[in-house]
Amino acid sequence: MADFAPSPDVVVHCPPGFDPDAPLHLVMVFHGMGHSALKWAGGGLIDPRTGAPAQGWGGEQRHDLAGTRTLLIAPQFDDRPGHARLGRLREPDGFRRFLTELLGEALAPRLHGPHTLADVASITLVGSSAGGPTIAELLDRDDLDRRVRSVVLFDSIYASESSFARWLRGGDERRLVCIHEGRAFTAPHAARLLGMVRPALGDALVTEPAASMTEAVRSHRAVFATVDCEHIGMGPAYLDKVLLGLDLPRREGDPDPKVPETPAAPAGAPLSWGAAVRGSLDAADARMRDGSAYDDHAVELAAGESATVTLRGGAASGVLCRRLDVQLRVLDGEATLAEDDDSAGELGSRVRFTAPHAGRYTLRVTSHGPWLNLGEYSLRLDR
Repeated sequence: MADFAPSPDVVVHCPPGFDPDAPLHLVMVFHGMGHSALKWAGGGLIDPRTGAPAQGWGGEQRHDLAGTRTLLIAPQFDDRPGHARLGRLREPDGFRRFLTELLGEALAPRLHGPHTLADVASITLVGSSAGGPTIAELLDRDDLDRRVRSVVLFDSIYASESSFARWLRGGDERRLVCIHEGRAFTAPHAARLLGMVRPALGDALVTEPAASMTEAVRSHRAVFATVDCEHIGMGPAYLDKVLLGLDLPRREGDPDPKVPETPAAPAGAPLSWGAAVRGSLDAADARMRDGSAYDDHAVELAAGESATVTLRGGAASGVLCRRLDVQLRVLDGEATLAEDDDSAGELGSRVRFTAPHAGRYTLRVTSHGPWLNLGEYSLRLDR
């Protein structure tokens, strides 16, 4: 498909524990201009040109963190001036023939034999930057949109509003997520698409969800959100959150990614009611199994006493969102009493829990993933 490119025609990532004998669910990432499939998906994947791990953005890590039983597929597109970006996918039934060849031949050794489109239960199309118009062109050209159950646009709505609206109106099972930075080249198009689909969706649509992105996606057919993230970093920052909310099968027996890999420093003095403690997650901190940094704090409660804990990130030093994306767990020894991601809004977390017995509990602050997501945070304890 992209024979010209110094990159594979297509990158496919199969997560640990994937069952190739179950119905196939495909997550297809469409990269932006000047990027590549390997750049978007890599970050540990082996570059076939060098035999070394690819220096990419870690799309395969974000995909795996969601815990879905899906294949990640990233085609390479042609961004040379004067060339059709879709390449041979523009030909009649090009998308269908691409997937037929991929599943029936290229991936057959890894999937316990050849598969056909009849084995594909759903397709999720993810557009990053210029990947959105590419998705729209495919939806307009092919009849595979009956299998496309979800379209996810990461700062990727430049035009083609009518194509996405037409597709979304094609079935009640279809889901659309449009996350953008609010800049002039995407915001007007997002607003027009919103106006096209709002009358038909009613309460099944949410704009600017105040809390968890995952819950917003899980409970609505369409989500429109403006976030304070860098243009290219937006997809990596939100991919696992969105996939978690979509109606995709889960992998069974997945290990908990938030299990300590290295021990943290002992928690200091217990937090006081109404006080906020400030801390930071940096490269020297202890790490979780998924590579995220973490700190432990303590709180002492009487039996039956309830507490609300709010965690907010400060300015981030990474390359994804401009505010540190943090997650919170409350532990009774090794047991998890409560956990949250994003319920406080703006990537902050909040939990309310009741102590089952008198004693000391651990408030575990973690970064969202290992990808240079470091910075300051504040933690507050309220009755």
